[in-house]
Amino acid sequence: MSNTELKTTFNTAAILYEEVRPGYPEELISDVIALSCIENHSRILEIGCGTGKATRPFAERGYEMVCLDIGVDLVAVASERLKEFPNVLFVEQAFEGWQPEDKFDLIISATAFHWVDPKVRYLKAFEVLESGGFLAVFSNQHVRKDEGFFVESQSLYDKYYPPLTTNRPTHATNFPGVEAFQDPIKRVYPWTQTYSSEQYIKLLGTYSDHIALPDENRHCLFDGIVNLIETKYNGRITKHYEAVLDLRETK
Repeated sequence: MSNTELKTTFNTAAILYEEVRPGYPEELISDVIALSCIENHSRILEIGCGTGKATRPFAERGYEMVCLDIGVDLVAVASERLKEFPNVLFVEQAFEGWQPEDKFDLIISATAFHWVDPKVRYLKAFEVLESGGFLAVFSNQHVRKDEGFFVESQSLYDKYYPPLTTNRPTHATNFPGVEAFQDPIKRVYPWTQTYSSEQYIKLLGTYSDHIALPDENRHCLFDGIVNLIETKYNGRITKHYEAVLDLRETK
C-alpha cells in the first residue's frame, strides 16, 4: 500500500484513535511555547490535527488556531471534543492544497508531518509563516524494542505481517525549502505507558500499517499478541516512548 493510501486509513479508526492514542508531555508543549516566543495573540496552524490530541494544550492557552486534517471523521471528533474553544477552527483539507488568508506565527504538526508531500512540506511551511516564525514537528516514538514482549512478538509479525510499500521520511536536510529554516532545536522527552492486552490491541488498531493488513492476517496477529500478553506477561506490558521535538525558525 502506498504512502498516499496509508495516510487515509486513520479516518476509519477515528473513535478508537481518540480513545487510545497518547497525547504529548506537558514539558514538550511548554518548550514549544517558550522557545518559539509566541504571545497571547499569536496564530497557530496545525497540520494533521487528527482528533485534537496536540490541539487541546494550545487551545486551552487561548491561541487562535487553524487545524487541518484530511479525515472527515477525525475532524468531526476533534470539533466535538474541542467545541468549547471558539479560538479553534477545524478544516477538512490537505496542507498541500490549502490556501490561507493570513500568515501564522507557529506551525505545529504532531505525528503527522511525515505524511505531507516531501516536495512541499518545508516550502509551504515557510510560505505560510510570518518572518521569524517557527515550525514545531513532534511525535511519540517507540524505543527499547529489543527486549521482552517486543522481541517475542516478532515471530507473529514474521508470520502475519507482509511487507508494506511505504516511503515516510520524517526529517531530512535535503528536502526542498528546508534551507529557509535555521538549524533545528531538538529535544527528547522519555515517558512510559502500561497497557492491558485489550488496550494494546486497540492501540495497534490505530496504526496505519496494521489497519491496512488483510483482515485474516490482522485477526491472527492480534489474537496471537493477546495470547502472548496474557500467558507470559500477566496481562500487561509497558511501552517505552520518547517524545521527540524538532523546532525550526525561519531565516
